[in-house]
Amino acid sequence: MVAREGWREVYGLRRAPRRLGAALSLGLVLVSCHRPHQDAGPAPSASVARDRLAPGELVDGPLHAFELRLPVGMEIREAFSSVVYAWGPVDPMQLANYLRGQVKGGSISVGAAATVFDQVTAPGNAKRILRLRVETTGQGRSARLEVRDVTPPPPVPAVDDAERWKRVGMTPDGKLIDPSHLQ
Repeated sequence: MVAREGWREVYGLRRAPRRLGAALSLGLVLVSCHRPHQDAGPAPSASVARDRLAPGELVDGPLHAFELRLPVGMEIREAFSSVVYAWGPVDPMQLANYLRGQVKGGSISVGAAATVFDQVTAPGNAKRILRLRVETTGQGRSARLEVRDVTPPPPVPAVDDAERWKRVGMTPDGKLIDPSHLQ
C-alpha cells in the first residue's frame, strides 16, 4: 500500500480531486461571465401593461375625410368639395366615441336620431372647421357619417367705397349702374 501512495504523490493524484474541483469552478465562472444576463429585471409582462382595446373600441383606418381619420370598417360612399359621406358596419355609439377622441373644440349634441359634432377641428388641420353627424342605419347595426366642411371663406381684402358699390351693381350715390338688370 505504501508503494501505491508514493506513486500517487509523485504524480500529484492525491491532490487531483481538489485540483479538479478548482478547475471545474473556474470553468463555470468563466462560462457564466460570457452568458448574457437573462434576469436583468422583472419580466416584460410584469413591468409593461399590454396595449389592448376595450370591447367594441374602434381603431384608426387608412381613410381620411378632411384630415379626420375614419375607423377600420368605414368606407367613403360619396365625396364632394365640402362634404364627405361615409358608411360602415360599426356601432353608431362606438363611432361617436371614436370621433369624440379625435376632434377638438366645438360642441356635441346627442339625440335619439343622431349625434352631432358642431364647430370642431381635426388634429390634422386646426384651421378647418367641421360639422359631423353620426346617424344610425341598418336597425342599429351600422352607422352613416356626414363630415361637412363649414369653414367660412377668407375675408375679401378691403377696397374703397366706390368699388364696394360697384360690386353690388350701384353707384356711390346709391343709384343702379344698369337699370335694365333689375331683379
